[in-house]
Amino acid sequence: MTIVTSSRKPVPEIRKLAKEIAFALGFQYVQRGKTGIRDMGSNDPKIIFLSGSKLKGPVFDLMINGDIVFSMLITNVKETERTGVFNKGFVTREQDLFNFLSPHVPITYDEKAEGPIVFSGTQKKQYVLQVMV
Repeated sequence: MTIVTSSRKPVPEIRKLAKEIAFALGFQYVQRGKTGIRDMGSNDPKIIFLSGSKLKGPVFDLMINGDIVFSMLITNVKETERTGVFNKGFVTREQDLFNFLSPHVPITYDEKAEGPIVFSGTQKKQYVLQVMV
């Protein structure tokens, strides 16, 4: 099972984004409290960890058995109202992102996607993430 978590004391924007990503991917969001990120990996081998960078933006790390296997900087988050159908998982127009993430998270390749990563959130929200790998 894969879980989504954030830093111990995340700013509200990071916590909200982590919860929305967990919802979109069908994974469980877990609050860490005082638990170390390495300690969480003993129960759940796959962890998506969102942390905040004060200057650049949120960082998305995919950890497997305590090791970071994929990391990307989220440089911009665009939140809009979803007018189309609800899609489970991520949608990407970037072939490299699809290749990195497809073994680990539900993701679809669509070269006509609105951004590098697009996903449907709760309450009719749609998110477009601009990322740097």
